[in-house]
Amino acid sequence: MPEAAPMIVATPDDAEDIAKLRDRLAQWMVDKDIKAWVPGEYPAATVAEEAARGEWFLWRDETRALIGVVRVIWHDPEFWGTDDAEAGYIHGLMVAPEWRGGDVGDRIIQFCADYTLANGVTRQRLDFSANNPVLRKYYTARGFTALREAPLPPRFHLHGTLNVVLMEKMLA
Repeated sequence: MPEAAPMIVATPDDAEDIAKLRDRLAQWMVDKDIKAWVPGEYPAATVAEEAARGEWFLWRDETRALIGVVRVIWHDPEFWGTDDAEAGYIHGLMVAPEWRGGDVGDRIIQFCADYTLANGVTRQRLDFSANNPVLRKYYTARGFTALREAPLPPRFHLHGTLNVVLMEKMLA
């Protein structure tokens, strides 16, 4: 990723591009038989509502193509239930396929940590499909600890997994 490319707050106008990237990655997962995302399950209208609340961040290259995106929220009862303590909850971390293999994911996670701390919060949390050992290894290597498995919210039951792994990392 170019050093000059800052992560910026997404606007509702970015929603279509974010949804298209998610669908592109979801189709890759379907093609690889990875039970995580499916195309169309996260519409641009939903992304636009979340972007209007300032929850999405993105990087674009010099052609305005997306390099990576992420959503950060402060409470997450949908995935964490009653244990949705204040934290920087990372959702929708996506790296465009042409940028895979570099440090884009690590840089997005670091952005999330910096953003979380700048908002006076010292805990990060995230979740992923329980049937994905690659992501478990990736996030563990970045200092996250698995706390438990939990049921996937029903609106995401399209893709063949019913549980998510809930992970946490203390930042301070």
